Amino acid sequence: MSRVVIVGGGAAGLELASLLGRSVNSQDEIILVEGETHHYWKPRFHEIAAGTFDHDLDTLCYFSHGAKNGYRHYQARMTDIQREERKLLVYKPNGETDTLSYDYLVIAIGAISNDFATKGASEHCLFLDTPEQARDSWQQISSLLRSGDQRSVNIVGAGATGLELAAELAKVSGNLSQNPHAAKLTINLIEASDRVLPNSPIKMSEQAHRKLDQYQVNIMLNTRIASVDQQGMTTSDGQTLNADIQFWAAGVKAPNWLNNIGGLENNKANQLMVQQTLATTLDPSIFSLGDCAAIPQANGDFVPPKAQAANRAAVHLAKSLIGLMQGKELTPFVYKDGGMVVAIGHNFAISTMMNGKLILKGRLVRRLYDTIFRLHQKTVSGLFTMSRLIIAKRLKCIFQPG
Repeated sequence: MSRVVIVGGGAAGLELASLLGRSVNSQDEIILVEGETHHYWKPRFHEIAAGTFDHDLDTLCYFSHGAKNGYRHYQARMTDIQREERKLLVYKPNGETDTLSYDYLVIAIGAISNDFATKGASEHCLFLDTPEQARDSWQQISSLLRSGDQRSVNIVGAGATGLELAAELAKVSGNLSQNPHAAKLTINLIEASDRVLPNSPIKMSEQAHRKLDQYQVNIMLNTRIASVDQQGMTTSDGQTLNADIQFWAAGVKAPNWLNNIGGLENNKANQLMVQQTLATTLDPSIFSLGDCAAIPQANGDFVPPKAQAANRAAVHLAKSLIGLMQGKELTPFVYKDGGMVVAIGHNFAISTMMNGKLILKGRLVRRLYDTIFRLHQKTVSGLFTMSRLIIAKRLKCIFQPG
């Protein structure tokens, strides 16, 4: 009998738990350690923050889902690892601490935004790193929209998260334009680079920029934030950008508490160093995947922090771990980039494919964005459940009141 403990119920952790739970022997035990009660797909956190997320059909209860898919949800958060004893230290919602023994440990806690130690950013900005932060953001945005008059929102970082959030908020504000009591939002999207989506092909950045202009988002390029206070932000050249609500969506790093946990090896971004098999460099019984792991490839590159990379690593590790428990060797994870899709509102998206040679845009590409989420649902719940959810979603859109 083997016990596999998976820490983190994001896309990678949940997919791994589901795949293992449905595949391992009945004597084996799969435990998912996650502090939340429900799963939210992280690429849609911006919809939660803007109040456009469907909580009824697009969330998943870990407890009931685990009962149907062969894993157990243990509601807690990891605090430390006792590697010699093979025990995980956790903190439960009621304030108690506990330990979980493991034969194999998988860390898939994702990443957080990197504020680069900018003065006041952590105290005065909202972040979209966890479902709790996204829900809190909506509470503040909801109150702001009800306050009337002209209001301002600062968003630092014009990568996918910042760009999608800016577009979603602009759309929500536009939909409320006929309401005389609703606030009208001025949205400042602030980027230190010379273009939005700075890590994407230039043509993709240009298409995204034009669409944001149509949404009347104020794009500020080549702008670095020096400090943040309760009233707004100050740029490196001394400009003041006042705002009622401020978001930070720039940079990516693993959480600080992951650094040196259990004596494992980390890089400067706090990511756990792993081999290409996804086993950590210092402990063959501990694995890591997703944005919290620095995963090398044969050519010397590292796997980029993308949702598709985490999903593919989860599928690979599920097969590899099952083989390991059967006495087989681990296999290396080889990542092939399938492109990128960025949603700009509910009816438009931009995609890059074929290593950036092909750029697609429009309503059909937005459906592709939805398809990626549905494939995630298929992995964790199966084809039949995914199909029922799609049908329910269509019917809800047709029959619910406006």
